[in-house]
Amino acid sequence: MSTCAVVWCNRAAVARGLCVRCYARYRRGLGPNDTRRYTSRETKERVRFEATQRREAGESVADIAVSLGVNESTMGKWLREWEVWPAVGKYGRSFAQNQWKRWTREEALIAITRTDLSIAERAALLRRSYTAVAGFIHDYQQRPADQYGIK
Repeated sequence: MSTCAVVWCNRAAVARGLCVRCYARYRRGLGPNDTRRYTSRETKERVRFEATQRREAGESVADIAVSLGVNESTMGKWLREWEVWPAVGKYGRSFAQNQWKRWTREEALIAITRTDLSIAERAALLRRSYTAVAGFIHDYQQRPADQYGIK
């Protein structure tokens, strides 16, 4: 019968060789005494610098996470905390300039009343994303109060 790397392992799993925790570490390439590569301050700063540079260059979160040996969701969380965004958006287009800007009455009028234009054309005219304009139209039609005086 083999023994597991940790004291609190399940006896049935130890009888098979490894508990769930130790097997997961084994699959990630970590031995029983290995630590994560980003636990010390110096290595965490190196990981942060490298991840920041690569994300700003436009590399995907998944690719960065795999190469640095970090879970993809953890890397995404870290990049959001560090406020690191790619220089270009999806498919090489830059992010919309007015993405986080509040809607003005003039913009709301264009988005709601210009039904002769498609949503994509209204988004280009307002310099906002398609999703932002479509979401604004949908939300505005659902609201009981007329914030911009259009209805």
